[in-house]
Amino acid sequence: MELIEIVDENGNYTGQVMDKEEAHDKNLLHNEVGIFIINDKKEILLQKRSANKRFNPNKWGLCAGHVDAYETLEEAALREIKEEVGLDVSIEELIPYGEKEVTIKDSNSHITYFYYVKCNKKEDEFIIQEEELSKVKWFNIDEIIMMIKEGKTSFKENKIKSFESLRNLKD
Repeated sequence: MELIEIVDENGNYTGQVMDKEEAHDKNLLHNEVGIFIINDKKEILLQKRSANKRFNPNKWGLCAGHVDAYETLEEAALREIKEEVGLDVSIEELIPYGEKEVTIKDSNSHITYFYYVKCNKKEDEFIIQEEELSKVKWFNIDEIIMMIKEGKTSFKENKIKSFESLRNLKD
């Protein structure tokens, strides 16, 4: 059982804590983190979600996940990076990126807080969490934008600007 905290539309905790699946079944708003892993070539590491995922199976997405109950956003981001791709990152290497994104829809409503980290590992050096992912791959930003438009990712078209802005990161 994975416990998460329920939040309001402003991201304030409501005091409710429940199992992640129950929160999804009831479509209650909760916090998530998304981490852009970027290399010196300005490529972004995307991961192909497992076929057995409840949301966006077999689609490419960021390293991302739920914020566990009583966990900080940063702790969740560091945990997800370690669990999903085996990357040890310090809190100093974790850089907040962009605005939080509030997603309210018929299912899986959530607030996502974004970060980025720099990494130059090769694809085969990542240790992937096979229950969650089938593979990881570096993509250039133009490829990702095309994949978004073709519906091959978990991203909506409003996320294109976030990817474009990554081109301007200072080294």
